[in-house]
Amino acid sequence: MQSVSTQSTLRCLSRMLDEGIHADVTINTADGTLRAHKAILSATSPVFQSMFNHDLKEKESSTIHIKDMSLESCMALLSYLYGTIKQENFWKHRLALLGAANKYNIADLKDACEESLLEDINSTNVLARLQEAWLYQLNTLKKGCLMYLFDFGKIYDVRDEVNDFFRHADRDLMMEMFQEVLTVWKPV
Repeated sequence: MQSVSTQSTLRCLSRMLDEGIHADVTINTADGTLRAHKAILSATSPVFQSMFNHDLKEKESSTIHIKDMSLESCMALLSYLYGTIKQENFWKHRLALLGAANKYNIADLKDACEESLLEDINSTNVLARLQEAWLYQLNTLKKGCLMYLFDFGKIYDVRDEVNDFFRHADRDLMMEMFQEVLTVWKPV
């Protein structure tokens, strides 16, 4: 009975979002506008809750400006918050969702993004993932990237990209990478 009830609730939430049923907040994105519900945003994010509980411009105007997200990525965020996101949309927008999860303090979304980013680390994305892990304080992802680079010896596959990475990387991150090298390096 519980799963039938859950499925019914998710269908209702999906309709509320898709059809704008009693929507009471406007979200202006980088390239468009969406409608949502303050109650759902507040229940899923302490940042949104604070916007609507205090005398801030978002409460007064019932408008949130999310200019660092595209309309499509913001719709993926709302779909996640409403419990209706599809797996392919999550994967397509997970980097934007990670930024939003960090910005709006949505811990479960941040964890889900980190977990998904761990699943497909490869030589073409490992340095970007390491930078994202550092930026968003994702220790599990950071450890996964360092393990991929050093424990599995993939640092040699990306040695050309490493030079550029080191020119732009945070000093503390570079120190951590160096410490990891010393940990796995075994002199002969």
